[in-house]
Amino acid sequence: MERTIHFIGAKCTKEDMFKAISKPSELNKWWATKSEGIVALGETLYLTFENLTTLKFRYDEIIPNEKLVLTCFDSFKSWDKTQLIFEITEKDDQVFLTQTHQNIDAQDLESLTYFSSKWTIYLLSLKQYLEAGVGTPYPNEIKLYHGD
Repeated sequence: MERTIHFIGAKCTKEDMFKAISKPSELNKWWATKSEGIVALGETLYLTFENLTTLKFRYDEIIPNEKLVLTCFDSFKSWDKTQLIFEITEKDDQVFLTQTHQNIDAQDLESLTYFSSKWTIYLLSLKQYLEAGVGTPYPNEIKLYHGD
């Protein structure tokens, strides 16, 4: 199994960063078209990408303002059983987010490279949302290729 790791820093509070990565109403502002769920251990987060799919994640670890772990299930094959780990730290008047996407099928090189590239786009959308109040969630994000 493979993983990708990404990192951004933003001028915001740890509380605002945690809300943006965990709360369904916030995820709509930088990542998905529509999000639903309850932020609680074992609960399900539904991320809808308009005219494409709805991904289902289980909240597996929640440490407010520090760490969030989501496990994808019953979704696209490339996403299914993968795990997202978001870790928040603060230094030099910035809040940093390290995002790991793990358990990616090592034989699925196309998905691995797509995840690696696409997470950069979405995390920059998150940074833009936190600092300027407006992100670019799906379907308005930068596309990697025609048809993305």
